[in-house]
Amino acid sequence: CASAPKNHLQETMSGYKLYYLDARGRAEIIRLSFVAANMEYEDIRFTREEWVKEKESGRPPLGQVPFLVTPDGKVLGQSQAIMKYVCRIGGLSPTDSFDEAIADMIVGGVEDFFQALIKVFIEKEEAKKTELMKEFLEETLANRLPKYENILKANNEGKGFFVGDKLTYADIIFFDLMNFLEKGEPTAPKALEKFPLLAAHHKRVLDVPEIKKWNHLQETMSGYKLYYFDVRGRAEIVRLSFVAANMEYEDIRFTREEWVKEKECEPPLGQAPFLVTPDGKVLGQSQAIMKYVCRIGGLSPTDSFDEAIADMIVGGVEDFFQALIKAHMEKEEAKKTELMKEFFEETLANRLPRYENILKANNEGKGFFVGDKLTYADIIFFDLMNLLEKGEPTAPKALEKFPLLAAHHKRVLDVPGIKKWVETRPKTEH
Repeated sequence: CASAPKNHLQETMSGYKLYYLDARGRAEIIRLSFVAANMEYEDIRFTREEWVKEKESGRPPLGQVPFLVTPDGKVLGQSQAIMKYVCRIGGLSPTDSFDEAIADMIVGGVEDFFQALIKVFIEKEEAKKTELMKEFLEETLANRLPKYENILKANNEGKGFFVGDKLTYADIIFFDLMNFLEKGEPTAPKALEKFPLLAAHHKRVLDVPEIKKWNHLQETMSGYKLYYFDVRGRAEIVRLSFVAANMEYEDIRFTREEWVKEKECEPPLGQAPFLVTPDGKVLGQSQAIMKYVCRIGGLSPTDSFDEAIADMIVGGVEDFFQALIKAHMEKEEAKKTELMKEFFEETLANRLPRYENILKANNEGKGFFVGDKLTYADIIFFDLMNLLEKGEPTAPKALEKFPLLAAHHKRVLDVPGIKKWVETRPKTEH
C-alpha cells in the first residue's frame, strides 16, 4: 500500500522527551518552544528522589536538568541550548545572521536578569531577601527595560517581535521572564506598565494560539476532582489518564454510606465515577471522563481514523469487562468458576490475537495501538490486563502467548507517571 512520504519536520515532530522537575523553572522556555512550534514531546517531571537516581545514571550530559532525549537517542543539556535547538528544527529561529546575534544578545540579557533573581531566592535572611528584590525591581529592571523597549522599537516600530517578522526564541525567553514575575499567571506584567511596546509584545506572544492553549492547560491542570469508591474499578482508567498526562487532580474516595448522600446531589447520570472540573462542570461515565482527560492532557489521537481505531479498542475492552462482570456477579460458585474458565479459555483466547494484529499494524507493534504516542486506547487495554493481575505490576499471564501485547503492557507500565502510580496507589481488592 502506498502512503504519502513524511517530510523531515514530520519525522522529527514526535518522540522527544524533556526531563525536568515538576516546576516551570528552567524547562519552561523549552516547553513554550515546543508548543509554539506545534511539536509533540513528552513532558517528564521527576520528584527530587527520582532525580537523584537519574543523576547517578550518568545520562544527563552535564549532570543537570533539564535535559532532552531526541527520537534517535541523543541527549542534550542546558535549557537555552535545548530551547534554541527546538526553535531551530521547529522554524522559530531567526533566518538572518545579525538577527540571530540580536536574539542571542537578548537571551544573554535575560539570563542576567535570572541570575539576579536567583541571588534573591537563595538568600535565607528575610530582610536581606526583601532588600534584594526591591533592588531588582526598582533598579535592575527599571534601568534595563528601556533598552529592551528600544530594541523592540527598532524592528517594525515595535509592532511585531524582537527580530524579523515572526516569533523566535528571543521573544519566548523574554516572555517567560515576565511571566515568571507574574508567577505564571496570564496577566499583564506590572513591570511593563511604563513600557507600552513591551507590554503589547507580551500580549502578542501570549496570544500565539499554541502558547495561549498551553497557558490555559497549565491553569486547568489542577483543580479537578474525581469522585469514586475506594477501589480501582471503573475509575482507574481515569486515574491512569491523569497520571500519564501529568495532571494534578483530587482523588476523592467515598464509602457506600457517603455515596448514598452524594447521590442525592444528582451526579449527571446518578452514577460514580464522576468528575468536577475547576469551573464547576460535572461529567459522568468513566470512558467519557477518560477521553476528556486525555484530550486536554495531550493523550488523544490526532488523526480521525486513529481516533476511530482507539474507540474501537475501547468498545472491545468494554465487551471484556461485561463478560467479567457477569462472572463476578454470579452467586453460585460452580457457575462462577465455569464463567471465568470460559472467559480465559474462550473469550480472551479467541479475541487477543485480534488485538495483537491491531498493534502489529502500527509501527510493527513496537509502539502503541495508534499513532506514535500513548493514548486512551493503550490506557484502557493496560487497565484490563492489570485488573486480571489484581492490580500488581506483573507481566499478565493472559499475554504469555502474545509477545507484542506483553511488550506493549510493559511499555505502558514504564510511562513514568503510570509506573509511579501503580507502585504507590492504595491497595484494593479490585
